[in-house]
Amino acid sequence: MAWQRKIPFGYMIRDGLIQPHPQETDAVRYIFSQYQVGASLLAIAEDMTRQGIRYHEHTAEWNKNMVKRILENAKYTGADGWPRLVSGEDFTAAQGQRAVRNTYAPLAAEIRPIQSKAVCGLCGAKLIRGTRSHGRVSWRCQNPDCGQRVAVSDEVLAEMVDGRLRELAQAPHLLTAPEPQRGEVTMDAIRLQNELTQALNRGSESPKYIKTLALAVAAQRYGQIPDPTPAHELEQLRGRLEQGPADTDTLAALLATAVRAVRLGPDKNIELELVSGKIITEEKEASA
Repeated sequence: MAWQRKIPFGYMIRDGLIQPHPQETDAVRYIFSQYQVGASLLAIAEDMTRQGIRYHEHTAEWNKNMVKRILENAKYTGADGWPRLVSGEDFTAAQGQRAVRNTYAPLAAEIRPIQSKAVCGLCGAKLIRGTRSHGRVSWRCQNPDCGQRVAVSDEVLAEMVDGRLRELAQAPHLLTAPEPQRGEVTMDAIRLQNELTQALNRGSESPKYIKTLALAVAAQRYGQIPDPTPAHELEQLRGRLEQGPADTDTLAALLATAVRAVRLGPDKNIELELVSGKIITEEKEASA
């Protein structure tokens, strides 16, 4: 693009030579110093925008990528004959900071099914897993009025959930499905039924039209029938548990089928909320 910089930020060409740009040189050094004392890429970008120092002539706005390119550019140390703007020590320190901040804990396979069910033990809102604190894992409540944050490693969390699941496996009588709720009759269902009745009473409608209406009414009624699958799956799990100790596959099936939510509270307290509404805690069972 025509507006892209011909030379890195911090330099200018004068009399055919690459020289430090007075204002931009100060900005480069400021960026390195701010990053080393803990400022984020976004915070530095916003600061540069407020100062009105332009990275591109076409806009006064800075973004994280602009700051990142400056921090990664070894030319500022005098490499390849470029005028030195920052010391080698400052450049190395900035790279060390980037390495630390970029460290993250990849999501372990055993955490994936837990992540989909993790909720705040205080308010019940969804929990979000993050690794911004030097790769340490923490779970943050999405509810801004709550804001609970629990720092717990994937390994410890998986062990705690496994312990609760094993407690549940020893009490298969708790694996009960909630009472089936028949779907409410919708206005569309009533309208289709009335339309079918009127069409049959008229006796002048084509068989194809009558058939279409009848199928639509049947589909609406079918949608109101409670799904028997959850109860059937829980019954199968009870049978497996009654036959012997739970293996890894059975515990995974328990989490997927019998557990509605994994509640993570203060002091790393873990509770399992079952689909029946019962809660598996350190005391093993509590009412909903």
